[in-house]
Amino acid sequence: MKLVAGSQDYVKGGTQKDTYNKDEVIEVACPLCGSEDRTRLYTEHGAVGVSQCLKCNLVYTSPRIHSPEEIYWGDANLYYQESRLIFEGKAAHHRDSNYLCEIKAIERFKKSGRFLDVGCNLGMLLRLAMKRGWETVGVEPSPSLSSLARKHGYQVYNCFLNELPAHEEGAFDVVAFSDVFEHITNPQGFLSDARKYLKPDGVLYVKVPNVKWSILKQKVLGAMGKKPEQGIWDSYEHVVHYSDTTLKQMLEKGGFKTLQIVLDPPVQTPNWHEYVGQCFQYPTPPLMDWQRKVMRSACYRLSMIERLLRFGSVGYLAPNIVALARKV
Repeated sequence: MKLVAGSQDYVKGGTQKDTYNKDEVIEVACPLCGSEDRTRLYTEHGAVGVSQCLKCNLVYTSPRIHSPEEIYWGDANLYYQESRLIFEGKAAHHRDSNYLCEIKAIERFKKSGRFLDVGCNLGMLLRLAMKRGWETVGVEPSPSLSSLARKHGYQVYNCFLNELPAHEEGAFDVVAFSDVFEHITNPQGFLSDARKYLKPDGVLYVKVPNVKWSILKQKVLGAMGKKPEQGIWDSYEHVVHYSDTTLKQMLEKGGFKTLQIVLDPPVQTPNWHEYVGQCFQYPTPPLMDWQRKVMRSACYRLSMIERLLRFGSVGYLAPNIVALARKV
């Protein structure tokens, strides 16, 4: 069967590109400590680099593209084609099980109330939170994504977090950064905004990819002599790459106390879209891609054992890290 992922037949709502040249990227300082001293770990998507700070060890993207937050400011019609069956209730989203795990993790600390999903995309997390009784609000800077979310019944502000109306200050029991914080070029400013909109006893939820998992993939594939065409780090959009240690440090510097670090199950992204050209609404047939699914699940289960052996520290086999925190 012919792959269409690299062809003009592939439906892609965003503006991301496979390759960027040197004129399209900029060098930046460490988002945690501000140091300019770094070492390059990897280069992908042409001129995009993954670097590690030599002062605080944070891994971040430098050089990075100029406006990574704008890659989702794409064509609303194309986004609708990707998600039409889900909006119509005829298909599930491939992340639904992950979203449910996220909500249950939050509910260990907050059972109900006002729930702000930052970078809510099409509103898929909001959709499940609403079903569990939360009063949900989204904020999404992409005009196309936010308009689609509102069209399908979700309350979503089309703006950046710091641009929310003044009446929303101190109004939320939960502020969720679900697969968002790694996209933020100014994480300290972002955390300051989150503090402003959280209630005094509110909970901040942060889910990010585990940087050690990316390092492991890089080393394993390098040992096999392979370099994936689309890269390993998603560095055209992921601009900070966190470990449990650097995530805690970032939250502490931003005025939060970490309540708990947990491991989140892997996202079983379907690969059927590589053949039919649309991402969300076509699940992978059972006999396709089973090896990757089994491997992801096995690594996730082993990551819990690895964490015990590391006395609570998150190791290399966990694909994602979740932090729950409160204001100090």
